[in-house]
Amino acid sequence: MKSFTKWPAIIGLICALHGNASSGEPERIFRGFMIDAPRGVETMDHYFKLMDFCQKTGMNSMILRLTDDQGSAYRFTSHPELNLCDGAFSTKDLTQLVEYAKTKDIELIPEIESFGHSSYITKTAKYGFLNDGPPGEEFNALCPVNDATVDLLKDLYAEVAAIFPSRYLHIGCDEVNWGAGAASKLALETKSKDQIWAEYVNKLNARVKAIGKQTVIWGDVPIHQTRAILDLLDKDIVIMDWNYWETDKAKVVENANAVLSRGFKLIGCPAVSWCGWGPRVGELQFENINAYAEAYHELRGPNNLGVILSNWVPKRYLQGSQWDTYTIAAELLRHNGNYHYMDAIPEFVTSHFGAKPDADWKMIYRTLYEKSPQATCGKNANLIFVPWAKEQDIKNLLFANQQIPNPFKQAAALAASCQDRVTKNAGDFADLRLTTEFMPYCHDRQDALFTFANSNPSDENAVGNYFKQVALEDQAMLAKLDPAWKRGRRADPPTMDKDFLWSIEIAAAYSQHLANHPAEFIALLKARGN
Repeated sequence: MKSFTKWPAIIGLICALHGNASSGEPERIFRGFMIDAPRGVETMDHYFKLMDFCQKTGMNSMILRLTDDQGSAYRFTSHPELNLCDGAFSTKDLTQLVEYAKTKDIELIPEIESFGHSSYITKTAKYGFLNDGPPGEEFNALCPVNDATVDLLKDLYAEVAAIFPSRYLHIGCDEVNWGAGAASKLALETKSKDQIWAEYVNKLNARVKAIGKQTVIWGDVPIHQTRAILDLLDKDIVIMDWNYWETDKAKVVENANAVLSRGFKLIGCPAVSWCGWGPRVGELQFENINAYAEAYHELRGPNNLGVILSNWVPKRYLQGSQWDTYTIAAELLRHNGNYHYMDAIPEFVTSHFGAKPDADWKMIYRTLYEKSPQATCGKNANLIFVPWAKEQDIKNLLFANQQIPNPFKQAAALAASCQDRVTKNAGDFADLRLTTEFMPYCHDRQDALFTFANSNPSDENAVGNYFKQVALEDQAMLAKLDPAWKRGRRADPPTMDKDFLWSIEIAAAYSQHLANHPAEFIALLKARGN
């Protein structure tokens, strides 16, 4: 492996010019936003717009995630063999983002996954031997006891640090599922998992410090899984407490104090959006942000570095439909919690859409926030909204044996009536309006199947014709969604991806499959009573 031995001295000089922890520059208290580039690389213009938004709403920092299982969103020149995301950025692209962030007084912090979420490395032929995750499991890991892992990451850190002047480098380390490889099994004969975990992260921290940066890691393992690790980690590592479902301020404070009392610096991390939601988030998410905003405002001491909002998997929604959610999240931070999300809507409607806020606008947003159901990883997850896309979905629907209310039809009608009132950001409103059409479409699609199934159809022609009609309607919806989704993206929608707009493309393929194989559906109905 090629090692860039001259990088540390070069990076140290760059960091000294820009200011870092050793320069005496005071710590910035973060009020920030996270970009999840590997799960849907978006355009430079969109990221510029996000930076404009952050400056306008008083946010001063952004984390730019560059790698994940889906690939690297940056084309590393030191290691071009790494698995890339479609639309991955060049060095020139990242430099432009950094320079624009400076004009907005935004600290742009890069993140490189260094333990879990590492398929961008292990799925390449050259580094498959570093995979330490159990076969078939959702989460994976790089081998923490192989020196080749650290050597590779040292190169990636150095290259990114040369582009980003931020004093911080985020190295990930969340959702780690390691220990399946022979080398790790051997190491575990003489050391505990906590010891190996901490020793590995400390090694990475040494590489980060050598290039003049401070290490940031996600805190799920040392805070929420095994706090004994906190006593083994280097105290100059910054820990981010991410938790997207906690709404109890007291619990947020307790977790924070567990870190702060041991001398670590800490960043709170609630979520704007994550896998608990689909095209829209619900009001429960604002309760999560509110708890963190209030708790971190009340926590005292220089090691409380503030709050950064995570925003995961942007391929799940239409991009322009989210600005009201971002605005509410920013207002929750600005008010240090104790803020009702609907209070942000009148000013948002006026400033973003140039429209006069009235009862129609209020009803649209109240419906979206109060009624949006959670997805498969949410605390209150259910199948109310996810479009059926496989045999098991239909079995679940038949087993539930009930129709569901469709609260979004009125919101869709109101959005259509507001069209002529919009004088600004028409593209964003088009995304919002299409989202309000898509959500009732998915509800109606499920209810219609439930009604059809309970008519006990047994004729293959009738069943085939039913699913042909569904398949036509699915394709019509996709024809609207695809071009809307592409706006602001650097690549086409992912093919048959379960995260793309909540599996609608997979659902459309499945309805076509049943149109061609109606006997499969009839067999499902017959098996229902067994």
